[in-house]
Amino acid sequence: MSEQVPNNAPLTIQGVRDLIAKEHNLLLDEDDPILVAVTMHRAALDEYDRLLQNHKQQLSKDMEEHVSSFTLEVRKSTNSLLSKAVKANIENCLIVINEHQGQMNNFLGSMKGLAILSGVMFCLSIAVSISVIVWGS
Repeated sequence: MSEQVPNNAPLTIQGVRDLIAKEHNLLLDEDDPILVAVTMHRAALDEYDRLLQNHKQQLSKDMEEHVSSFTLEVRKSTNSLLSKAVKANIENCLIVINEHQGQMNNFLGSMKGLAILSGVMFCLSIAVSISVIVWGS
């Protein structure tokens, strides 16, 4: 395009006239039939631009829906995994607690047995002490 019309500027009749004048050294009248092609191209480009914008909006909407759906599924999966991990952790803790409870029950049983043995030994020592006192050594 010409230096007067930036590369990203819309195609205008005057821009085309300036470009043809500069590049081909040919002056076109404002009603030159060749400029109808410029109008048709501009209309086609405008329609194409609208189509692209609509497509872009639809893609953005679709992408948002997919991302939202994906996020929901990831959240569900994460919650499920977290739930399973917490459940497994609780089950492991309960297993350890049950093992300790079994060990504690064994310990208490042993303590009861030792307490009974201790009581029997105490009674025997009293009996021996009394027999020594009464009958001598």
